[in-house]
Amino acid sequence: MTVKNHNLSGNFENDEKSHIKRAQEMLHFFGLSENEAKIYVYLLERGGEVGGSKIAIGAKLHRQYVYLSLPRLMHLGLIEEVEHGKLSKYKAASPHVVEKIAKKRVIEAEDIVRELEKFSKVGHEQDFEMYVGAKAIQKYEYDWVHSVKAHEEQYIIGGNTKGFAEMMGETLNEYLVSETRKYITTYYLGNTTEKEMWYTTIIGRQDLRLKFLEKLPQGATHMVIRKDTVLFYSFLNPPLLYVIKSPVVSKNYEDFFMMLWEMAGEDSL
Repeated sequence: MTVKNHNLSGNFENDEKSHIKRAQEMLHFFGLSENEAKIYVYLLERGGEVGGSKIAIGAKLHRQYVYLSLPRLMHLGLIEEVEHGKLSKYKAASPHVVEKIAKKRVIEAEDIVRELEKFSKVGHEQDFEMYVGAKAIQKYEYDWVHSVKAHEEQYIIGGNTKGFAEMMGETLNEYLVSETRKYITTYYLGNTTEKEMWYTTIIGRQDLRLKFLEKLPQGATHMVIRKDTVLFYSFLNPPLLYVIKSPVVSKNYEDFFMMLWEMAGEDSL
């Protein structure tokens, strides 16, 4: 009978070293220096208070590098200094501090962006894309509805809602369900001849606002205004979609839409 020794303790050590190395790499990518990452991970391993000299030995770093790294780690809140008379020891804070740092950075980044936008001319630039054929347009809409943030709004000036539905084909129902799940609010402005068609399809939809204008032209086109983009559809053969990407253009068309919206009077729902 042969007994095989799988060396479980050796495997455990290898796994632990692998996790430690991976953690150090992730912390380095997060913004810590290589030395700072080694020190924080070492203190997490130890779990208790450790003096600077022992940190240098344990983390395999020169003492000078340790003492150069400690102030920033304390500033970030990743380690705490504990005084022992004239000497100090250091201990790691909870790994959840990393998450708090990340959230703080997001807030700081948003503040920076707002400040930069006060004088930036970059936001006034525009881009343009064109999609040809039903399949290409369906993919564009599919990508949008799955990437858009929840609770966004869109404004539609209908010219051929039936054409849009036919162009979307079998993907339409899934598309509308995804819109509802994302709580996308749609403001639709159409011709009065469309009322009956809409009333048969909006049962139970709380995310749809409808108004109708008797003199609104109908034809082979459709316009949708979304955050930072304006979309123009042509439902001739082949169907085309023109996309203008510009916060300024989008806001101008949104203002134009709201002017028509007010002219249409009370909501039809």
